[in-house]
Amino acid sequence: MVGRIVAKIIVALLTVYCITVIVAYFYNISITFPFSLSEGTDVPEHRLKAIRLSLFATFTFFAFHYLFYGSKKFYPIQVMAVMLFSLTIFGTLSFSIEEADAAEFLQLLVWVPVSLVLYKAAKTDFKNIFSK
Repeated sequence: MVGRIVAKIIVALLTVYCITVIVAYFYNISITFPFSLSEGTDVPEHRLKAIRLSLFATFTFFAFHYLFYGSKKFYPIQVMAVMLFSLTIFGTLSFSIEEADAAEFLQLLVWVPVSLVLYKAAKTDFKNIFSK
């Protein structure tokens, strides 16, 4: 129960952050995580590569799941968890390859627990032990 409340708070905060980034773009302001503001649409290239790779990895994960296990209903929170987990993995790799500043790696420490909380919140707590 507490996990789902924490997950809803995380989703709400991420939603507000995403809306702010979108609106700021139309005012020629770039906001990068956590709260770095810059004039124009400048986003560091290593961050763009991390997002691109994590998006492709998320697509690949769900494509393999579909090909090997067939159709299954996924909740939006599960998709978010997989995306953020992929961002953690490919962010670490792309930041290392692109030799980003050490401070850039600190943001990845946020995405690991967030992805795990969201993934855990998507699991159902009720299991019917009497079903066949």
